[in-house]
Amino acid sequence: MPSPEDLSRKESLRQHLRELKKVFMVSLVAIGIAFVAVFLFASEQLVIFFQAPLIERNVDIIQIRLGEAFLSQLRVSLVAAIVLASPVIFWKIWSFLRPALFPNERATFRLTFVVVVFLFVLGVLFSYMYVFAITVDFFLMMGEEIALPFFSVEEYLRTLFRFVIPFGLAFQLPVVTYVLHRMKIVTLEGLKKNRKYVIFGMFVLATLITPPDVLSQIMLALPLILLYEISIIVIRFTSRKTAENAENEVDNNDS
Repeated sequence: MPSPEDLSRKESLRQHLRELKKVFMVSLVAIGIAFVAVFLFASEQLVIFFQAPLIERNVDIIQIRLGEAFLSQLRVSLVAAIVLASPVIFWKIWSFLRPALFPNERATFRLTFVVVVFLFVLGVLFSYMYVFAITVDFFLMMGEEIALPFFSVEEYLRTLFRFVIPFGLAFQLPVVTYVLHRMKIVTLEGLKKNRKYVIFGMFVLATLITPPDVLSQIMLALPLILLYEISIIVIRFTSRKTAENAENEVDNNDS
């Protein structure tokens, strides 16, 4: 015979699963509504916008397979729909997690959410407006004596998204570092001590991601190094504030 505690635990688990299912369903509905709206009213304009690096360089964009342009509009609409629906998605996730968080953790979560979104958008914009343009110039220059440049619209957009999205993820470095520090996986002293190895690794990563020209590699590595230094500053500041709050609490208890 199950004890009352076991029954209560099972009912609590069912409630959490129902809430999680609601988060998933609302997120899907939000993405679906945004997808339909973007596809009907803005998909063509978005495809043209993303083709700007080639259009500005007088490079022809062609359709190789039947329906390729249509599939490209679907892909662009889906990406835009996820971006547009992200406030609803994060709001539902926040509603799901909020009851389990302490007041100070809720404030930290809200701030972290804002920083994550800001850094992701910053990384994507930086990549699209600067690094990707240099990449396009590099490959056009390397192939100008070999073949005329014609780009498939579907292949081009797939390459673009594969290029800019990793930048957005790479720009999450300060958040990841901060979370690892809060989990006591990394320390401030370790981050400062291993700085030279991290910088070397960033240049290696830039060499692997970007085309083999020094400028684009530097344009990826330098922002990552700057974000790493920002991570150290943030951790130093938060550690100092935590220590001061602990001292104040001890003083209040003594008094």
